[in-house]
Amino acid sequence: MPNPKFQVTTHFLGFAIACIPCCYYAYYLDQNTPSDEEFEVMLREKYSDNIQKSRNQRNDMIQFFDGIKNPGSNEEMERKIQEVLRGGRGSTKRHYAVDEKLYGTEEGVKVRTEAEKEAQLQLEKKKDARLKKENDGKKKKKKKKKGMQFEPDGLSVFHQMVFAGINIIISAPGLYGYAAVIFNHAYYSPYKNALSKLVIWSSLVHQLGFTLFSTLPFAIGTVQDAGLIFLSAMSNIIADAIIEENSVDGVIDEALREDTEKQIVSTALVLLSLYTASLGFVLILMGKFGLADIVSYIPLPTIGGYLAFIGYFCLEAGIGLCISENMTEMQDWKYLLSKQNCILALPGLLSGVVLTYIARCVSNSAVLPMAMVAIPAIFYVVIYAGGWGLEGAREYKWVGEESAPVPIQDLFQ
Repeated sequence: MPNPKFQVTTHFLGFAIACIPCCYYAYYLDQNTPSDEEFEVMLREKYSDNIQKSRNQRNDMIQFFDGIKNPGSNEEMERKIQEVLRGGRGSTKRHYAVDEKLYGTEEGVKVRTEAEKEAQLQLEKKKDARLKKENDGKKKKKKKKKGMQFEPDGLSVFHQMVFAGINIIISAPGLYGYAAVIFNHAYYSPYKNALSKLVIWSSLVHQLGFTLFSTLPFAIGTVQDAGLIFLSAMSNIIADAIIEENSVDGVIDEALREDTEKQIVSTALVLLSLYTASLGFVLILMGKFGLADIVSYIPLPTIGGYLAFIGYFCLEAGIGLCISENMTEMQDWKYLLSKQNCILALPGLLSGVVLTYIARCVSNSAVLPMAMVAIPAIFYVVIYAGGWGLEGAREYKWVGEESAPVPIQDLFQ
């Protein structure tokens, strides 16, 4: 009987590859984190006074409680207990332990009264200064300058519109890519235009909610890519479940295909919206009851592995968009064995490298949106200068297939 072959599942292999950065980071921490002995030496060098002071206070506290438990064992401590807990033994009780000479005297009461009046006066001065500052801020908001009106943060309306345009340039292509990643099943293809607009609409609602209701004045709430993994998986699960229900031996009748596609799209939109709203509700409850600290109990290697897999997932999905193939599993990388697919993926990979370098190494905030505009502009200059045109680019799969536009009112039917 032949020996069984050693097999490794694709999911296990993918998870192992995603964990490599986490393991390297753990090794780095192990090699560079100081030992307990080194850490103790550092504390003694930098905080020896504080440590000794803390020890003295701890000893005083121990003696104090021993004096309470065993009265008369320590006369000095007994005297301090009388002062702190009983207010002195004389007929005049203390009002404030300012000085031993003033303790229990009429002069001490007079000094304490004067100190309280001075503190109250300082408090009233601070309150008046705060009210004056608030009134000046309100007057500044109402004041209009000649020409263009300036907002309290010092940015003109023109500058704010420029920044808004930059955000649109950065966000809009990403949102189209998000729609292609979320709805990557073949049965969503006829509705890609409508689904892309719905993703942009949901992003608008998301950002509007953050901007209007956030306590942070600079909040914009741009949609992130962390949830793409789950949304994509759920949309594919929904599509596969409906196909299995409506098919016979895995094959759907052509007469029922259009109805099945509509059923898949409508079901996915409703369920994904409910799932997302449920997550938001849970996050609100966590913030309301102060449960956000639970996240701190998640091990750092787990968080690192999750972030690494998000990067891998986005890379895989981006290459899939470049070559017009659905890449969701490890074996889908075989598509790059084709010379044609490698040529199609190369500009996307190079553009990603350029944008990553700009985002990490260039401090000027205008360079990134300019690069994002320049990349497609260069692409169209090349295809028209080379004589291929838009139709030739579609023939070689450089541009997606042309589809009928979807009016906005049709999205809500």
